[in-house]
Amino acid sequence: MKQHFTKSSKKFFNKKVRYLLAVGIVFLLTALPLQSQKKQWTQELKDSLETVLNNPNASDDEIYTSCKRLFAAYIYSDTQKSLEYTWKGINLAKKRKHNFLLAEFYYNAGVAYHYLSKIDSSLYYYEQALVMQEQAKHKEVIDEEDFEFLQLELLIGIGTIYHFSGKFDMALDHWLKALDMAEKMDELDIAGTVCVNLAENYSCMMNLQQAETYLLKADKFFRDINHQINIADMGSRLSKIYTRKNDYQKALEYAEEAYNILSSLPDMDIYHLISPIRSLAMALLNVYDYEKALEYALIAVDYSKQVKKQESLCSSLSILSKCYLKLNKYKEAEEAALHALELDISDVNLYTILYQDVTKAYIGMKNSEKALEYFDKTLAAIENFSTKNFQSSISEMEVKYNTEKKEIQIAALKEKNTLMMWIIVAGGGVLLLVLVALFFLWLWTVQKRRLAESYIKQIEQEKQIVATQSVFDGEVQERTRLARDLHDGMGSKLTAMKIHLEKLKQIAGFDNPKEEQFNIVMDILDDSVQEMRRVSHNLMPETLSHAGLKPAVDEFCRSMSSQIIFNYYGDETRLDLKLEALIYRIIHELVNNALKYSAASQIMVQIAQEQDTISFTVQDNGRGFDTTAQTEGMGLQSIRTRVASFGGDIQIDSKVEVGTEVNVELKIDSSASLTFMNEN
Repeated sequence: MKQHFTKSSKKFFNKKVRYLLAVGIVFLLTALPLQSQKKQWTQELKDSLETVLNNPNASDDEIYTSCKRLFAAYIYSDTQKSLEYTWKGINLAKKRKHNFLLAEFYYNAGVAYHYLSKIDSSLYYYEQALVMQEQAKHKEVIDEEDFEFLQLELLIGIGTIYHFSGKFDMALDHWLKALDMAEKMDELDIAGTVCVNLAENYSCMMNLQQAETYLLKADKFFRDINHQINIADMGSRLSKIYTRKNDYQKALEYAEEAYNILSSLPDMDIYHLISPIRSLAMALLNVYDYEKALEYALIAVDYSKQVKKQESLCSSLSILSKCYLKLNKYKEAEEAALHALELDISDVNLYTILYQDVTKAYIGMKNSEKALEYFDKTLAAIENFSTKNFQSSISEMEVKYNTEKKEIQIAALKEKNTLMMWIIVAGGGVLLLVLVALFFLWLWTVQKRRLAESYIKQIEQEKQIVATQSVFDGEVQERTRLARDLHDGMGSKLTAMKIHLEKLKQIAGFDNPKEEQFNIVMDILDDSVQEMRRVSHNLMPETLSHAGLKPAVDEFCRSMSSQIIFNYYGDETRLDLKLEALIYRIIHELVNNALKYSAASQIMVQIAQEQDTISFTVQDNGRGFDTTAQTEGMGLQSIRTRVASFGGDIQIDSKVEVGTEVNVELKIDSSASLTFMNEN
């Protein structure tokens, strides 16, 4: 196979994309090195590459190279467009039967789907890349460095998918292999990135000792290559680790070093200073330097406002609120925390912390009514966020709140009347115990009522699902019966009528006017036969019953329009007829909707079947619609209900003047599939 890049250009391209999949874990590490490189991809360069693709005389090498570089150019700003160029490369590689190039483009597809948060699709294309790479290894001449780089990128990417899926052991397996490869290739920047991934993985597993070990190893790699920005990032991360380990002096040292490095670099974007500043503020809080901590927290808030990142501003305001609490400035603490709660972010855990800060502020201001109000909000946020691993945090919060409340009340009584202190403390203690007992009794009653309501709601949902499944089962059976009756009964009778009419014509010997009228009757009869067959096919396609899902959908797509592209991936084992009918009906309705309303020039239908799941996508490049402004019609609501009744998941992504994409994933009941095969 021909070499599609020079050695230097290949190295440059891989340098651009090798960090992509670490974005969810090592955001600062990926964002900073690539920030300066992104500036090289100017609009002029994009235009020149697109000109190459539009040139009918362009060579395969030029097209491959342009598709790869346009993928890298658009991956941040327009991921969907980046994916379009990837598919162009995939189609050309398939056409030319270049397995290694196909593996590279499959890898790019995995990157793009990861950026689009389509984790299953991302993993699917990574695995396809592995298959193509292995085939290329035995059939094509491949540059060893190209092969190793792709292998390394796939190990990092698949490890990242497993990490986000909570499969930490499998993530460790892939990343440890990647680390070994990176060290052997002397790619210290990649080795450092993988070490940070491993540290984050161990941190999620609550193994802080291993997390510290790999962060220190990453720090050494970055110091060996004198990468100041990444060294600073390691300082911020190590500061957080040592804070969790209660080694506050070390946490302060690393936070100060990170801030000093970044603040000394010329033209440093203030966005990248926010994280080390927050780490420094938290470290100073833990060593009781509250005034200095407040100074840095205010800077972090100011920088967050300038970069207009709501999640960053929310985290900075949370630290500012804690600084004010430590300084007993309860009003300022309340204002900072409430400001943060007004921001639109998705971090429920951070909301929980902010509600706690507001509660403490109101306790400090002796506003018990507001304190109880925000304590209830704290409990609600915890309930919304918690899993089985965090249920104990609710009772801990209650104990902490009641302890603080008791201490504040006792202190207030001491200030009011020193002479009556012990009497008031005794009376207040008894009263507090009664209030606490009543409070817990009320809380238990509310919780019991909520559990009962939740159970009733669950029962109603289960009944609705059973009803929907029953209706669908009846619909499938009735459609099948009607289609069979129309085809076997009415169809046979109409055919027999036509035969007898032909014989009647031969016997009667019509003259010309009568023969013309007879021919009109025969034409009407032929139209009736065709209409009966069409209705029968729409009720239950014969191809679906006898041949299965893939041939039925393929036949439907080809019969509807030449602008429909249909692809089927994976296992083709027959499924339960009800499931096949559900998928066929949904695709039928989505394609009809696209043809009627989208004005699309191309509609793509894809089905991917695995051992225990089957997913399908209907995507068009039409006019789209605003999902936030437009109410869904009965068609989409019906599809959602049917998918839910089968325990599936549906995602609808549409942008005005860009197009619409509907993704559905359903579980496959292996026993049902086996039953279907036995019945047939």
